[in-house]
Amino acid sequence: QIGALDIDVVSVAHDALEPTQFVFSDGKRRFGLLTDLGSYCSNVLQRYQGLDALMIEANHCRDMLARGQYPVFLKQRVGCETGHLNNHQAASLVSELGWQDLQHLVLAHLSSKNNLPHLARQCFVDTLGCDPDWLQLADQDSGLDWRHIA
Repeated sequence: QIGALDIDVVSVAHDALEPTQFVFSDGKRRFGLLTDLGSYCSNVLQRYQGLDALMIEANHCRDMLARGQYPVFLKQRVGCETGHLNNHQAASLVSELGWQDLQHLVLAHLSSKNNLPHLARQCFVDTLGCDPDWLQLADQDSGLDWRHIA
């Protein structure tokens, strides 16, 4: 906790030492940050319920990763259960969480070599049935403008 801000530290499956993600809350609003995980379990689903905003990785397109220039070992690392979420996994996770009450859904940590913004966006639109203009993408170079969570 920092002042009035509660910080829920969530352990995730990723090939790093003690990987964690976070849910921030001021008691009224909840923001989830969920990047650097290769798969999700019931613990993630439980801890990320009832969010007002979510930033989630949509790291790679499975087909682009498979056809890309990465060596086999790196493709396997990125695509494994302790690697990174692909577009379909991320969209499925958001679908399972329930996205209708989210004020903001930000797709982040898109690979510059194994994903394209329009592919990530379309996967979420197809999975969730949401308006494509509602989805926000954080760019690795320019980031994302501030967002207000009401």
